Amino acid sequence: SRTPVREILRRLSTEGLVTLEPSKGYMVKRLSLEEIVEIFQAREAIEGMASGLACLRGDENFFSHVQRLKAQLEEIKIDKESDCALGVKIGRQLHEAIIKASNNSVLFEFYQKLKNLAALTRNITEKSLEIEAASKEGHIAIARALLERKEIESEKIMREHLKNTCRLLVQSYLLDRVGL
Repeated sequence: SRTPVREILRRLSTEGLVTLEPSKGYMVKRLSLEEIVEIFQAREAIEGMASGLACLRGDENFFSHVQRLKAQLEEIKIDKESDCALGVKIGRQLHEAIIKASNNSVLFEFYQKLKNLAALTRNITEKSLEIEAASKEGHIAIARALLERKEIESEKIMREHLKNTCRLLVQSYLLDRVGL
């Protein structure tokens, strides 16, 4: 029936994932350059803090999971024949594990909103070998700092990883949309 679909579209609109365009209906939101930067700035704050907290609050299951994800990341080869989606999936699992291990319900709530908005940038990252190679190295460095229980370093590396991803996304965005 149409009612559940309308409710879902209204919720997606409220979350900023779709827009209602007159005479066209609902469309997946296209992020502006400013919105991409703002999303990543917010992610730096939320996920940086979460990474530090995960070092302090993570249990043995968390650290074992991080070790497995790190090993999977180290196995991935980033080249023209590689499947970038696998690296994205493992990276997303690492970020999810960190936010859960931070054991902070407010950070978790903010992360969920940011995660949905960040999903709108994934079509850019999955097409870029440069972004995926840098992301892989960032994720491995984050995992290493977590496994060594280095709270401050973990937060710093997470922030650097997100800044670098944002910078590469902006470059890719400008190349695709503006032709610079």
